[in-house]
Amino acid sequence: EKGMTGPKGDMGSSGVVYIRWGRTTCPNGADRVYYGRAAGSQYYTKGGTADYLCLPETPQYKNYYSSVVYLPELYGVEYDLDNGGTSLLRQVYEADMPCVLCSVTTRSKMIMIPARYECPSDWNIE
Repeated sequence: EKGMTGPKGDMGSSGVVYIRWGRTTCPNGADRVYYGRAAGSQYYTKGGTADYLCLPETPQYKNYYSSVVYLPELYGVEYDLDNGGTSLLRQVYEADMPCVLCSVTTRSKMIMIPARYECPSDWNIE
C-alpha cells in the first residue's frame, strides 16, 4: 500500500550546461558561466585529449613547469581555409576560436546532434 506523499523538495541547482563553439555569448535565457578559447591536441601526438576543450580566458595554474618535456600538450584551435574562402571567412582566417560555457536552469536535458541544424519536435534550440 502506498504511503502519503512527502513535501516537495527544493529544486536546487538543476538545469543543463553546454558549450557554444565559436561564440563568446550565450543565447537569451542562458547564463554565461565563463568564456575562453578552444584547445585540443595535435592529431599526431600521443596521450592528449580526444575532444576539444573550452579553456577559460584566465586560467589558474596549480603547478607550472616550463622545462618538462614529453607530456601531452594543448594547442589553441584556429580557423583555417583551404581555398581562400569567402570574404567573410577570410576575416577569421587563423583567428583563435572562442567558446563559452552556458547554463540554463529551466531545462532538464541537453543533446547535441552532429550534422543537424534543426531540433527534434518538442525540443528547443539554444
